Amino acid sequence: MLAQDPVLLAGLLVCGTFILIFIVWPLGRVIAQGFFTPEGQFSLEQFRRYIDPTSSRHYRLIFFDTMQMGTLSALLGTALGFSFAYSYVNCAIPCKRLVHLVALIPTILPPFSIAIAAILLFGRNGLVTRRLLADGIGVDVYRLGFDLFGMIGLVFVQTITFFSVAYLILCGMLERLDPALEEAAENLGASRLRIVRTVTLPLLIPGIAGSLLLLFVESLADLANPLFIAGNTTVLSTQVFIAINGEYDQQKGAALSLVLLLPTLTVFLLQRYWVSRRYYVTVTGKGAGQAPFDSIAPGMRAVLLAACALVAAIVLYFYVRYGFLRLGN
Repeated sequence: MLAQDPVLLAGLLVCGTFILIFIVWPLGRVIAQGFFTPEGQFSLEQFRRYIDPTSSRHYRLIFFDTMQMGTLSALLGTALGFSFAYSYVNCAIPCKRLVHLVALIPTILPPFSIAIAAILLFGRNGLVTRRLLADGIGVDVYRLGFDLFGMIGLVFVQTITFFSVAYLILCGMLERLDPALEEAAENLGASRLRIVRTVTLPLLIPGIAGSLLLLFVESLADLANPLFIAGNTTVLSTQVFIAINGEYDQQKGAALSLVLLLPTLTVFLLQRYWVSRRYYVTVTGKGAGQAPFDSIAPGMRAVLLAACALVAAIVLYFYVRYGFLRLGN
């Protein structure tokens, strides 16, 4: 078959060669380098310190902080992306096109711009924390325990940075759901909340699982935000950067990269298992001119719209503030 189609054969050879040279070979080199010292001796020391219970608690804390950051960012980012997508598809949002464009802003600008804008807004000398609260009404939130530079600030910035990925995935799935399924559930007497829980969300499980996986991987792989916001919290991505560019220890950097790879591979396998347990196929797509099913109670609609408007305003302010900072320099 391939010999009869030279174009297909050439395309497969090119793709296979590209994957071998730029993916398989470098990844194999990194994995091998993590197990051998520069002198060529086999060593598991770089892995043992993160796994062995008798090793320093500092290394295990770095690993658990990394997993906590990735998990919280994935959960909150997916929830925020679903809220935006559900509001965009099912609610009559004022300035709907503008809200959609604002939700897409984090995908086209560098991640560290959110971190810089967050520091200008909520840092120790920020507009809100210093000028509005401390100087304005005499409330110093940093003395009360709030600190942007730590796990809370890092998760907040990561969520704002990556939620648009979940929004794009779930928005496309929601627009293609057949509203007849939800209307049938309503005709059978199901409440609005029950329709969302038993009809809408189960059909979105592939998109939700994919969003969780992508946001988890993006959060763990991101370097810019942890460098700016993490403070005393250390994650593996910054450890890899310091090992290679600060300590000039290639084995340590390769070993840490492999340690970072294992959780993402585990989450990928869990996501594939979760999605593959059942089929998520509707018989027909949404017909032309067929409006999405409105399953939101009036009170919940107001809360959802207010939350989306608040996040959209924060995102817009962050990037506008960052843009003015760039123009000022």
